[in-house]
Amino acid sequence: MKCDGEILDVNEAFHLRFGYLPQDLVGKNFSILFTEKDKEINKPERELQNVNALGSASDENYIVHKDGSKLWVTGESVLIENKDRQTCVVKVIHNIHAQKQLERFLLESHEFIESIFDSITDSALLLLDSSIRIIKVNRAFLKMFHLQKEPVKGCRLSDIENDFWMRPDVKQEVVNFLVIQNTGEVKTFYIESKSGENIKLNLRGKLIEGVPGNERKLLVMIKQSS
Repeated sequence: MKCDGEILDVNEAFHLRFGYLPQDLVGKNFSILFTEKDKEINKPERELQNVNALGSASDENYIVHKDGSKLWVTGESVLIENKDRQTCVVKVIHNIHAQKQLERFLLESHEFIESIFDSITDSALLLLDSSIRIIKVNRAFLKMFHLQKEPVKGCRLSDIENDFWMRPDVKQEVVNFLVIQNTGEVKTFYIESKSGENIKLNLRGKLIEGVPGNERKLLVMIKQSS
């Protein structure tokens, strides 16, 4: 494109990824590819200013596909001289929309889990990874099992300083939640209180499926009943 943003040409790869043919864009300002929000804050103009002043510029933003959808991209713009010794800008664009969606999923999942653990006080929560190792517990869990401190992240169930979690039947049932994925069923166990009475505990598992490359997690909810 020209130094003022007028599009001179686009290649076949751009057409395949973003839908535009050369005749859709040639002669128009490259700001046509930006969202209305980015145009309101003069993002196209600032990008050109950086390229013309520094010789190159990088950016991450949405590009509007020909069909109207928005795709997150990263780009590199470089100031060059063409064979006619005219100065112009070559912009290389990479579609990283899938990566952005993954990052957003992981962030939202983390925030979702944090909000659950902060808000629930009437049930003990235990978050495990796919190797049945501890990721997080809530305060109700510490209170229910008389723990002075939170178990170390990455430790095994049998490392929890309470006899209940050393029981083979407890560990097997938790493993079954992952293997069989029978998460709708409630498992009942009994634990002895400090006063010597048996307390009934109901365990329910919720499998949190990730996206490709993100291992699944198991949220175990433990409720005490009479």
